[in-house]
Amino acid sequence: MKNSYVCYLIISSLFFLLIGCGSTPSSRFYTLSPLGDLKAEQQATSVGHGISIAIGPVEIPDYLDRPNIMIRTGQNELTLSEFDRWAGSLKEDIARVLSDNLSKLMAPDKISVVEWGWGVNYDYRVAVDIKQFDIMPEGNVLLNAEWALVGKNMPRIIVRRERVTVPVDGQTYEAKVSSMSRALETLSRDIAPEVKSAIQKDLSGKSTQ
Repeated sequence: MKNSYVCYLIISSLFFLLIGCGSTPSSRFYTLSPLGDLKAEQQATSVGHGISIAIGPVEIPDYLDRPNIMIRTGQNELTLSEFDRWAGSLKEDIARVLSDNLSKLMAPDKISVVEWGWGVNYDYRVAVDIKQFDIMPEGNVLLNAEWALVGKNMPRIIVRRERVTVPVDGQTYEAKVSSMSRALETLSRDIAPEVKSAIQKDLSGKSTQ
């Protein structure tokens, strides 16, 4: 009886040891981050006083619209990370970061920025179509995007194409995601002055009509 009990303990220990060895690694979750708080680099103006801009919709390629982080390993090949995932929707995360970035960048011009959605009131809208947002094999993040400033009555005021390349400082997924955030920061800094200039021209044209 005693020997049977000892054998049972040994077998049980081996069973749980095998389970421990065969357990899968736990998943890691990531989000993109907006730029930090900005010091006032320019004085507030009345150009955009009372003007509101909605950011969206934001479109991304279907292959990126998934929980797992994708890495480009060749010209026509992508690798899906099994354990490194987005904490939520990547499309919504990009929209959130762009809205936050542009809100900070446009604040000195008294232009309020909100995230686009049904029922949101706005004077202008920035629609963003991301064609490519890849972590490349050579260690860069490549962002190709087309964006348009649209008036409330739907006419397109300006359309621009942007190409942003940001180096990845490290091999970890945290470093890769951080570089993606910096790429969105660069895109935001490209968009902000273009939008301000276009709004100035649009408002000037309306005032002379």
